[in-house]
Amino acid sequence: MSCVRLLLTLGLPAVLAAGVAAAQQPSLRACAHPAAQPMSWEQQGQLHGVCVEVARRAFAAAGWTLNVSAVGPWSRCQALVERGQVDAMVCAFDTPARREYAVVVEPALASNEGALFVRRDSPLRFDGWADLAGLRIGVGNGVSLGAGVDQQLARYAQVDNALSEELNLRKLLLGRLDAMATAREAGEQLLHALGCEQEVRVLPRSLGAAPLYLQVSKLSPAIAALPRVSDYLQRPDYAAELQQLHRQQAELYRRQNPPQAQPCTR
Repeated sequence: MSCVRLLLTLGLPAVLAAGVAAAQQPSLRACAHPAAQPMSWEQQGQLHGVCVEVARRAFAAAGWTLNVSAVGPWSRCQALVERGQVDAMVCAFDTPARREYAVVVEPALASNEGALFVRRDSPLRFDGWADLAGLRIGVGNGVSLGAGVDQQLARYAQVDNALSEELNLRKLLLGRLDAMATAREAGEQLLHALGCEQEVRVLPRSLGAAPLYLQVSKLSPAIAALPRVSDYLQRPDYAAELQQLHRQQAELYRRQNPPQAQPCTR
């Protein structure tokens, strides 16, 4: 027997064993916001993003395979997790409503800052919540900007929900909204991709920053993996990993979504 054949023969059981182990590894299904770049976004039916990658790695460290699927609007993702048809949602703000049906994994995966986007010619200033009194503020359907921000928007503004941030942007351009509230970085990336940076600007004052969590359905067997998932997020080198992923995923989104040839139109 040749050396090559001998090596192949000896190596075959190990390859087969690895294949069996991979096949036996429990598999879970997760979903994410389809337009929260660079934290999560959908591109041609596939989900990408910082939180998507972190969640996959964290569950892999716990011995589980996490398949992150595009299921449609963010509100549908949450409904599927609530019903237990999807095991987890990645990168979600912690709200009382979500705690009713999901376990919030500590520590947070990352954080996100909310901001207001207005038409370039808008005189709107945001120095405090009272400045939004009676104004029409667009927010994605099912989207939270953190419990505190959600409460203040509901108290002062007329919240107008649309299925996506892109639809809210179109409504803003048509004058049907006074402002759009969304994550600052996601909104800036969207403006760049749609060529709307000359039509829309972001207000400098933050609506507030809040942590983003991996949240697992209380009906999911993934509950058993959460202590090890949490251990992964508490590693000393996690912050450096997160920074690297953020740079990589932000660059990936921009490569996948270059500015449109046609300028942003109303």
